[in-house]
Amino acid sequence: MKARIVIGANYGDEGKGTVVANYTKLANGKVLNVLTNGGAQRGHSILTKDGSITFQHFGSGTYHGADNYYSRYFILNPMQFVKEYETLLVKPTIYRSQWCRWSTPYDSMANLILEQQLGRHASCCMGIWNTVRRYRELGANGTMGFDDFVKDEAKAIMHLADVKHYYEKLIFVPQEWKSIWDNPNIMTHFLNDCRFMSEHTIVCDNLYQLDYDELIFENGQGLLLCDRGLDESDRTPSQTGIQYARDMAAGIIFDDITVHYVTRPYLTRHGDGNLSGESSRKFISSTVHEDRTNHYNEGQGEFRFGNLDIDSLKERVEGDAGKFKYEIELTHCDEMDRVAEFKKKFGVVNTYDTPLV
Repeated sequence: MKARIVIGANYGDEGKGTVVANYTKLANGKVLNVLTNGGAQRGHSILTKDGSITFQHFGSGTYHGADNYYSRYFILNPMQFVKEYETLLVKPTIYRSQWCRWSTPYDSMANLILEQQLGRHASCCMGIWNTVRRYRELGANGTMGFDDFVKDEAKAIMHLADVKHYYEKLIFVPQEWKSIWDNPNIMTHFLNDCRFMSEHTIVCDNLYQLDYDELIFENGQGLLLCDRGLDESDRTPSQTGIQYARDMAAGIIFDDITVHYVTRPYLTRHGDGNLSGESSRKFISSTVHEDRTNHYNEGQGEFRFGNLDIDSLKERVEGDAGKFKYEIELTHCDEMDRVAEFKKKFGVVNTYDTPLV
């Protein structure tokens, strides 16, 4: 069995979807696309003959026939799952860990309400940080396993009411949100989404039990957004490097493991937060054009650009990879010619023009 671990080297938006789709297309045999971390706040877009496709709750290899696996570190969002599943051109077999945390509509709405009140652009407003904080603060007594939730409707409704009340103690729900926030149909609709997700996924907690020729771990976000344990809203509450994939792969005998660090020749970032070397797009290179795969999101705000320091990139990549073999995946090469610089610094560099797979 072969394994590839695809990791964003910077602030996300590097082109991980393109890389995952490309390796899935080239694979010799059955591929399992593992969604390693984060949740449906990811937006991995690929450009295909069928147009631009953005994957959030599914792996980017799905288009080329990969099955999907939600790791225990991935946060489920049944609403997004149903919405996205219905649009898939190829329907994969989907596995999930029984230990996945999961978001409710109240996690997402509270996220958006607070961002609006603070006038901030630090979140995709999918409720990821809210879900993590809720699990931490309420513990086992205040959360339910996804399968238990689906099986008992009465307990499920009570649990959703508890989550709703939890946020009502933390935030002020403005009048313009009341008709949505207090609508009882939200609970019923959400429970239906959860049932749909349960019916279309298979619980499995050991990857070695699954029969695949290649595992492609698709990380969300990037190394510069890794959780530092400081509860920072402009970072992600997960490890964005090799750690989770390494933990899941422990005990499996692989013929080959390669870590693929994805980067553009320049930096990008959505929304608020630090951006090293920030600069106007036109000053980075006259050929850097408006992005075709990253669309404006109210929660995240504008798409920002910055100059990329290759020495700093190498330091964080090698710090994350450790003893694992790695390769650099350099995307958007048609926008800025830095291939020679990258090859001088890293040796092996796989290059891509503006994503088309």
